[in-house]
Amino acid sequence: MLDSVTHSTFLPNASFCDPLMSWTDLFSNEEYYPPFEHQTDADSNGLKTSGIKSQDSHSHSRTSLQSSHLWEFVRDLLLSPEENCGILEWEDREQGIFRVVKSEALAKMWGQRKKNDRMTYEKLSRALRYYYKTGILERVDRRLVYKFGKNAHGWQEDKL
Repeated sequence: MLDSVTHSTFLPNASFCDPLMSWTDLFSNEEYYPPFEHQTDADSNGLKTSGIKSQDSHSHSRTSLQSSHLWEFVRDLLLSPEENCGILEWEDREQGIFRVVKSEALAKMWGQRKKNDRMTYEKLSRALRYYYKTGILERVDRRLVYKFGKNAHGWQEDKL
């Protein structure tokens, strides 16, 4: 039985594998493991790609607070006071300076977005500081205060 296992029969069944099952149980129980349907699709460039169709595939459309980058999430929170709940406040809107009012609430919100229950403000602030190198955020010499940099976009009132 194991001699007949091929790469194409192993991969789809491996994701359903119970760690205590034997190899023969894994490949002989077709009623528990439905047959795998391998699909090939053409992507936007016309190239053939293969894989399993999934309803959980990530959408690239951006909606309110659905940004994948932390700085965009912070920007969108600042621009949506109804969803902000007092977590962030503008210090100087024209210059792009803002303050984190509820640091742990911000970390919890970001952690929920990224499906990370162990997110803390210490981790989040470290990630924000990485944006200094790219010019998305600039240093402000006050605790819990940040400023949008030259490479950040979408936060200015006149450029919305």
